[in-house]
Amino acid sequence: MAKLHQHQRHNIILERLNNGETLSITELSIEWDIPTKTVQRDFKKLMEGNYGVIRANDGKRFCISGQHGISKHAITTLKMLDSLSADIGGAFYTRSQPLLNRLEKYIDSPFYTRIDVEDISSKMEMIQTLEEAIASNRQITFRYKRWYKPDDIRTYRYVHPYKIIIFNGFWYLLAKSGELFIKYYLKEISDLQVEPQTFKPDEKIIERMEKALDIWFDPSKEPFDVTLLLDSDAVVYFERKPLKGQYLKKNKDTTAELTISITNKEEVFTLLKKWLPQIRVIEPYALQQEFEGMMRAYLA
Repeated sequence: MAKLHQHQRHNIILERLNNGETLSITELSIEWDIPTKTVQRDFKKLMEGNYGVIRANDGKRFCISGQHGISKHAITTLKMLDSLSADIGGAFYTRSQPLLNRLEKYIDSPFYTRIDVEDISSKMEMIQTLEEAIASNRQITFRYKRWYKPDDIRTYRYVHPYKIIIFNGFWYLLAKSGELFIKYYLKEISDLQVEPQTFKPDEKIIERMEKALDIWFDPSKEPFDVTLLLDSDAVVYFERKPLKGQYLKKNKDTTAELTISITNKEEVFTLLKKWLPQIRVIEPYALQQEFEGMMRAYLA
């Protein structure tokens, strides 16, 4: 039997459960010739989702709850996902529609989103393979084309994949190659292979990634704090949509001090460029001086 991808296994499990079967991890593991841990992760994800998958009375098998239904909150979430996938567009939207419609037949959405995320439909199979490698902490090998040397396609072997990430609308793979942590642009990865060797992820790297402001973050460096002064016009926007891990202290003159943690000065420089002239660095002041020097050189 050909190897099934995760989404294929999930579809088969749900179809069989909805047809009245009760299923066990061991039986599916033997039937599909895959590790029991893989099937266990499948059921865990399905139980966490809104599919009505529960343990049967014997505690070992799985079935569909007789009281399963889609809540109003779930329907609202589906409508938001439908709008998000429409904004990405292309084949991504086409592929997402059958799944969304299976969960909610009539999506008449009041939502409109504009998120400018690139369409990666052509890489969906590779992404599914990456998802499985990341979930099982398996090393990978692939070919990669760097934008600044398009004719020099390199092979990266025994890479440790950490997370698939999106920054500024672009998809990347955060991974460790040798002693370096690299953010590979997803569309330039090809010939992906999952190796049998496993690795142990560094949890500190995941923590730093989750606090990153943008793609400039450096997971190999210790974070440091930066304090910004916001004028009154900017304060409300950081109250409405806080940065990850921010601490906002309001001043009596309607300005505010915003403290964030970064690993690369380019993270804060990107923020300053976006919010000129409403934001400036007050600590460490050397960053503000460096930024002002950059602006003078640009305007010269």
